[in-house]
Amino acid sequence: MIFIYIQTLKVKKGLEIPYRISVKRIDDDDVRFIPIHPQYEIQKRMFQRNNLEASEILNAPLFIDLADELIELFYGHQLVFFDLLQFKLLKSQFKSIGYNFEIKPILIWKPSLKHTPLEIDLSKNKSSKYSEDFAKYALNQMQAYITTPNYTESKERPIEHEKNGRDLSQYKLAPGVYYFLNAYGEVVYAGKAKNIRKRLQSHFSKSGKRSNIDYSLVNTIQVTYTGNDFIAQLIESNAIKDLKPQFNTQQVHTSAPYIISQGHTAKGIAKLKITRKDYLDQVPEQYFNRASVKQTLENFCKTHNLCRKHCGIETVKGPCSKYTKWNKGCVCSGDESIDNYNIRFKKAFKRFQTQKTRTLYKLKGRHKNEDAFVYDINGIYQGYGFIDKSEAISTESDILGYLSAQVNNYDTSRILSSVKRSIRAENIIHLSEI
Repeated sequence: MIFIYIQTLKVKKGLEIPYRISVKRIDDDDVRFIPIHPQYEIQKRMFQRNNLEASEILNAPLFIDLADELIELFYGHQLVFFDLLQFKLLKSQFKSIGYNFEIKPILIWKPSLKHTPLEIDLSKNKSSKYSEDFAKYALNQMQAYITTPNYTESKERPIEHEKNGRDLSQYKLAPGVYYFLNAYGEVVYAGKAKNIRKRLQSHFSKSGKRSNIDYSLVNTIQVTYTGNDFIAQLIESNAIKDLKPQFNTQQVHTSAPYIISQGHTAKGIAKLKITRKDYLDQVPEQYFNRASVKQTLENFCKTHNLCRKHCGIETVKGPCSKYTKWNKGCVCSGDESIDNYNIRFKKAFKRFQTQKTRTLYKLKGRHKNEDAFVYDINGIYQGYGFIDKSEAISTESDILGYLSAQVNNYDTSRILSSVKRSIRAENIIHLSEI
């Protein structure tokens, strides 16, 4: 038995956006908190008003990237929700990616009950309903109710994979990307999975008729095996943006990137500013969330001993924290001349613009004699590739000959961040060291 509690943000009337799924097994005291990247843009003030860490949520995976993990976690267990609304929230997430979440859950509260059998009272746990503490409290109360002597255990069935009408035995139990094509050869849906055959089985189960995908239009299925889930995510994301399949709803569009613009204050002090890029060109952009560009400026400012205020890190009327907190002289406090500061800034910024850091992230290949890799320059995603383990590698060119060049965007930037957080240090290769 698994208890599930979903926390949401209300972006407008009648629209609740899930941002965290909290899960607790009946035989385990620990609660697992799983952040979800919102499907809709959420304003910064909403995070601040609810005391939420915006970077944690905005850097979280999309639901489509978490689905396989959740399916494996839920499989073979009875799922318990506080009420029908909580269940429908999760069901709608699965439906949006074409997975058939047609189960009968255990509901703590049902419309037929006159009173809620448990009461989630903020005055008791002293925590915000948007916090992890609140979710943990709710899960513990749900479990306490289910395990009372007076509770009669439900006979509802757990989540399982139903039999389907197609022969899917030809597909491997391996990670990859799959495409549904109609009779005209057009891709109507693209998806990824850690286990292709299992995911296809879920699509074409009997309950699949209730999915947002019209399976009667699916004439053929094409599959690209990737050896690992990260490259599957990258290929899927670019395929959705390029092909814009009829039944895909996530990752179709991407928000404008952030850029670092250069200018001067009224006093003539060189300054940097974080802005949205509102024009199109052929220059690949690195920053697709404000937190990443701010961290870059933080490192740049600290490395070259520059003004935090004029590097776009702080917004204050007087001197920056370099002077007020750490008692160090700064151009904003008048302890350094503007001319001297601008000379130092110009040299530092030129170095910042011309430096190139090339990095490979080694991943599992499609078979035992192969490695996969993802490549970036200065943190900008360049593409992926596969290379035989027997190949002799001595230069950057040896590796890039196997590169499948790709376009960086908001979603590939998000996936690359996930690769960096998950990969072992020994599998990160800085090409300048080869």
